[in-house]
Amino acid sequence: MATDAAPTPGGPSTAAGFHRTLGMRDVIAQSLSVIAPAMSGAFLTYLASTKAGGATPLAYLLGTLAMLAVGGTVAMFARSMSSAGSMYTYITRGAGKTLGFLGGWCYAVAFLVLGGAVLWGFGFFTASLVALLTGADPAWYWFSAAGLVVIALMSLFDIRASTRTQLAILLVTMVALLVVAVAVISIGSPAVSVIDGTTPVEDPGRSFDLSAFWPSAAGVPWGGILFGLSFAMLSFTGAEASAVLSEETRDPRRAIPRAIVGSIVVAGLFYLVITYATAIGFGVRQAASDWPASVAGLAAVAPNDAVAAVVLACAALASLFCALGVHIAVSRVLFAMGREGVLPKWLGVLHPRWGTPWRAIALDIVVWVLLAVVSLAVTSRESQVALAGGVDSGLTGGVFLFTFLAGVGTPLVMGVYLMLGIAGTVEGRRTGRTGFTATGVVAALVGALAVFGGLYYSFAPAAPGAEIPLQVAIVPWICLVVAVVGLLVAAWTRSARRQVWADMGRIFDEI
Repeated sequence: MATDAAPTPGGPSTAAGFHRTLGMRDVIAQSLSVIAPAMSGAFLTYLASTKAGGATPLAYLLGTLAMLAVGGTVAMFARSMSSAGSMYTYITRGAGKTLGFLGGWCYAVAFLVLGGAVLWGFGFFTASLVALLTGADPAWYWFSAAGLVVIALMSLFDIRASTRTQLAILLVTMVALLVVAVAVISIGSPAVSVIDGTTPVEDPGRSFDLSAFWPSAAGVPWGGILFGLSFAMLSFTGAEASAVLSEETRDPRRAIPRAIVGSIVVAGLFYLVITYATAIGFGVRQAASDWPASVAGLAAVAPNDAVAAVVLACAALASLFCALGVHIAVSRVLFAMGREGVLPKWLGVLHPRWGTPWRAIALDIVVWVLLAVVSLAVTSRESQVALAGGVDSGLTGGVFLFTFLAGVGTPLVMGVYLMLGIAGTVEGRRTGRTGFTATGVVAALVGALAVFGGLYYSFAPAAPGAEIPLQVAIVPWICLVVAVVGLLVAAWTRSARRQVWADMGRIFDEI
């Protein structure tokens, strides 16, 4: 099939001007950085634990298998086409222009929001670390501002410097947390609850407990495991992010699929160790009540403050480079949509010297700042404190932004996974590839389940009798507005810019 990209994949550059300089380690670093195993493993596992309790390791094991279906669908598309638009191009090619535009639109918005969430989270994690070490109460936003400058500089110049720094930080943070996890497991279950300090824990000192993989033994129902599964999947968000670098990769047909699937496997094994250690640290049966009460997760069961500081430091570093990875991903999607004219064409321009989509990079940074300023301005201090889990300190604004923006972005990106599954199913049936069809069907089901998980707390209180915060309750309506606006823009483009609409999804390197 002829496409709009002239040079061969092995050549020095693509028709868009990207330089093919990246190898396997670079694209693996991109996927794993956006997943951010150290950050998610240290803190976000508590979301799954709210219902899965001490059997959260089982939820993560099942979540890994579910996400392999999403990753497998992306990998199958990536084997046949190379595009900076990634999900936008794949959904357009598989399921048509309307769903493709909506998918690209929601993916771009989701990553704009999630990138900001993680950057402001970096400020919160770093300020927490300083507070733990010094007893001070530093303002989170100074750390986030410094992180913003680092991200801007690293993303603007040679992409290899970014990906290789990401890989180094990934290795350091993941190894450090694995060492902490092994220490927690070797110590075994505590004698009393680490939350109230008085409730006796069954089998203190126990390091090997298979009840973490059997719901009834852990004191939770199978329904809780299925609920936890949806949140476990949220920890893998971004595994597909390496696909946006396919036009900058020397051998994308080989490297991109392996990076996507490999990053899911690596992150899944990492989460399995971290969640098992956390379950042991609380006590597997005691974890049903104690784990959901502690956002700190692994840090809460650390042997001492020094080890807890290591967990915080790893989470801070991981969040900074997760924000960098998300930033790289969304700038490429904005560039690809601008290049085709479905978004303003000025976005589809590369810097003449550095070969990076500098205008999309600048837009992303501006949006991050505006999202933070507006969110803080329209939310009262009391509401910020409530959504920050009762924290009223110099950390409050950072915790609030991290929680609120992540809550908005997650259902959007999970909805894109649902659209990707539909596209994969259609593409598989059209090409007669049974494996593609089957993987697409599973990915669609997985995406639907994850959307449910991401929106659950907007309709159900986190605890019986508790009120649902306004900022949580409005998340589904924000997502609906994003989708409706996307459909309206698509309809206008189809009627007023017919040639642009006809050319959607055509610019990619066929491989």
